[in-house]
Order: sequence, then structure tokens, then C-alpha cells
Amino acid sequence: MLTAIADYTKAIEINPNYASTYYNRGILKKDLKDYSGAIADYTKAIELDPNFAFAYVNRGISKENL
Repeated sequence: MLTAIADYTKAIEINPNYASTYYNRGILKKDLKDYSGAIADYTKAIELDPNFAFAYVNRGISKENL
């Protein structure tokens, strides 16, 4: 999973305006129990796409687990 996170991070460096990349990296961070990191990624995804419903749902789940 850590190599996948590194790939998502590289993709974000290349194109920081793609909400799905933050969302997908957030899922991996949530799976690793890095809830604060996941929340930050979901929040960025929401900033880029305020209609990204799944990002809101997963951010809420991560907040519950803090």
C-alpha cells in the first residue's frame, strides 16, 4: 500500500487539481488507520470538487475513527 500512496503522491505533484487522486490516496490512508491524513486528502478532494459525495462519506467515517 505504501508504494501506491507514493504513486498517488507523484500524480498529485504532476496534477494537483484532480480530486480523484486525493480521494484514492485518502482511501489507502484510511485503510492504514492514518485517519488524519485521510481526512486531509478527502478535504482537498472536496475543495476541488464540492459535489464529490463519496469524499464526504469517507471523511465522515475517518472522523468517527479518530
